[in-house]
Amino acid sequence: MKLAAFFKLIRFPNLAIAALTQYLLQYLVLVPALKSAGFSPILDLAHFSLLVLTTLLIAAGGYLINDLLDYEADLINKPEGVFVNRIFTKQKVWAFYIASILIGFAIAWYLALYVKKLPLVLIYPSAVSLLYFYSKSFKQLPLIGNVVVALFCAFVAGVVLFADRENFRQMGEAGEEVAILFGGYLWFAFLSTLVREIVKDIEDMEGDAKLGLQTLPIRFGEKTAKNWALCIGVALLFSLLWFVLWLLKRQEYISAAFTAMGVAVPLVVLLRSIQKANQKTDYSKASQQAKIVMLLGLILLLVCKFA
Repeated sequence: MKLAAFFKLIRFPNLAIAALTQYLLQYLVLVPALKSAGFSPILDLAHFSLLVLTTLLIAAGGYLINDLLDYEADLINKPEGVFVNRIFTKQKVWAFYIASILIGFAIAWYLALYVKKLPLVLIYPSAVSLLYFYSKSFKQLPLIGNVVVALFCAFVAGVVLFADRENFRQMGEAGEEVAILFGGYLWFAFLSTLVREIVKDIEDMEGDAKLGLQTLPIRFGEKTAKNWALCIGVALLFSLLWFVLWLLKRQEYISAAFTAMGVAVPLVVLLRSIQKANQKTDYSKASQQAKIVMLLGLILLLVCKFA
């Protein structure tokens, strides 16, 4: 039971999706493009897996510190999902957090030494600190906390390209498709996460308000927060439509059809749900729909590769 609870505590499904995202971007998009241009990836499979592991440890640490610092709010907003002081003591969760950070930092040092670029190790403490201060203070401020989480989700994908940035700069025109797929996915990850984070803030208004937090819906009202989510969602929808046109110009009709019907249409359904939502259960449903849209964006990578 404790093992299952631990996996829930670190949001194992989310970590699995993050790892899958990085492997798909690396081995379906980046590595084939590098090889076709006559380059070899900087990191082999073993070292790339260590890079993925450091990302997962950062994310797991972020979930752990968030549960620790959000304990009182979670007792109100989602009591059934609280594991701190119910399955694990606060001391044990703090131990998990510190262990994940130290192990990840050690791996980051090794990778920086391996590629002979020690300054790169600074990325790790920067990401860890960002997530800590998100849980400590940023998430209490309107929109800022939402943007931090969205940026981290984009970082999960972006760090893959960053590792091979020097080779990528030399690819010339051969790197255009990689740039569009990577850049497009980063943009998609950022906007879709931002929509979901705002929806979650509306869903959690009751508990957050009792603790004196100043999230977007609390500070400016539910209607304003809803409008922000809708506007960001519409921006994402137009981005998807642009991607459809780009695919059609390349005569990639299956990918274009999936983008339109498999991603854009569910996004429209999500926006409609947000527009009609007026109680906690409605926003909870919209939050789940947002997760589905995010997953469909990942599936789109597979479609674009194999269609």
